[in-house]
This record gives sequence, C-alpha cells and structure tokens, in this order.
Amino acid sequence: MENLGEFIVNHWILSSLFVVLLFLIFSDTLTRQLSGAKSLSVNEAVTLVNQQKGCFVDIRSKEAFEKSHIADAVNLPPDALAEAEKKLKKPQQPLVVVCDSGQRARQAARQLKKQGYTDVSVMTGGLYAWREAKLPLFD
Repeated sequence: MENLGEFIVNHWILSSLFVVLLFLIFSDTLTRQLSGAKSLSVNEAVTLVNQQKGCFVDIRSKEAFEKSHIADAVNLPPDALAEAEKKLKKPQQPLVVVCDSGQRARQAARQLKKQGYTDVSVMTGGLYAWREAKLPLFD
C-alpha cells in the first residue's frame, strides 16, 4: 500500500485508464437501474413472453416492422407510445421492448413505465441478438 502513490505517479496513463473504465462500468449499471427496466437476454425474453403471457413491443418504424418482426409483436413506434393503451392489453402484462440494437428501447421502456405499465423489460441486443440466436422473424 505504501507504494500505491508511487505507482500512480509513475504509471499515470494506466491509472487514468483504470479510473475511466471503472466510471464507465458503474455509470452503465446506474443508468440501467435508473431506467427502471430490466435487461433480458433473448432466451429470457422468449421465456417471459411464453410463460407469463407477455408481449413483445417493437418500437421500430412501421416500415421496418413490416419488413421483419417477431411473431405476435406489437408495433409501437416512439411517436405513438402515448397511444400505448390502445394497442396493449393491461398494464400488468409483462412487456419486452425491442428495437434494432436495444439502445432506443430503454427510453421507450422508461416512457411505458411512466404511463403505468408495471412489468417492462428491454431485450438486450434487440433484433440483432434475435437474429444471432437464429430465431424466426416474420416478413
């Protein structure tokens, strides 16, 4: 421990990178916790939808949705999220929000939570992960 200060001074670049890496790891974890939505893998999302009668909510544009989508997914682009109650069943139904990569889905999940939906998750990796898992998409 007495050599820690000397190490930091002599290896300031390495020490700085370590601090930045720690910041990125903890800020990502904090962001996920603050969004209020759970992150699910593709397999966890499929299990949730099948076992708990959940619903995939695809937030991509209507055109992208029509090209390919998950079976029985509900298309709800970001500009139509305010009208969620018209397309989604009940607020207690488990929802898995999906986009192309999983990045925009976090914002949509946050918005759905504000509207009163209690069980909202985000599928990590989005449709890219779905395709990687070789799961079917409908055209």
